[in-house]
Amino acid sequence: MHRMKIAALTATVALGVLTGVGGQAGAQGVTAYEGARVIVGDGRVLDNTTLVVSGTKIVQVGGVVPAGATRVNLAGKTVMPMLLDTHTHLSTTRDKLVLDLRQRAYFGVGAALSLGTDNYELLDLRNKDNPGMARFFSAGKGISRTEGRPTLEINSVEEARKAVQTNVANKVDIIKVWVDDRDGKVDKVLPSQYEAVIDEAHKNGLRVTAHIFNEIDGKRLIRAGIDAFAHSVRDKDRGGLRKNSASLSRASAGVRLPCGVAGG
Repeated sequence: MHRMKIAALTATVALGVLTGVGGQAGAQGVTAYEGARVIVGDGRVLDNTTLVVSGTKIVQVGGVVPAGATRVNLAGKTVMPMLLDTHTHLSTTRDKLVLDLRQRAYFGVGAALSLGTDNYELLDLRNKDNPGMARFFSAGKGISRTEGRPTLEINSVEEARKAVQTNVANKVDIIKVWVDDRDGKVDKVLPSQYEAVIDEAHKNGLRVTAHIFNEIDGKRLIRAGIDAFAHSVRDKDRGGLRKNSASLSRASAGVRLPCGVAGG
């Protein structure tokens, strides 16, 4: 299936997968955080709850504190899942990227997906357990017409497929395509070109997300099999696109709108 490995992305956000009271943990190397208000992430809020941590994993919520566990009082404190940033543009030098990821972790962001302006040489920072840093996911270099930005610029169907193949060779997590003429300042990626991008990506097991501005492009991308939008339309109310998404969802790969109207 051509789906982004969401499980890998969310694995670092332990509270997001809590389902209630787990089995009793062993005591060796175990810490019990008691009295916390826990926002589980599925709509539930658990008051005066104990979290049991073994090593780097939350292994139990509620229940009896294991004998011998180190006990920490969290009364008056709230614990919640870390956030997932599904649309950002991270720095393109190693030192600044590490700083970006550390700052996000400090602010409570567990993972960040950088959409389309990344340096391939920095992708080795992904899929690593870096203490104090948010996890890094990348679309590599996004696909656009000539804009003068650090993207893979295309002007034909053949170049569209080659751009996808370049990203595949660099083992990106998702493909990004810009379908926007920037208020008439640049040429827009044509339907034949983004259709080739989607087809080539799907052949290689990758999903495709699109930057759009106009509702009509959103509707056409849905029909072409787009998997996600980086944000919604900005030339009119988003209701029309939502209605079109619903009517075409069975035929398409399943369209999601992961963030608001801002972003690039």
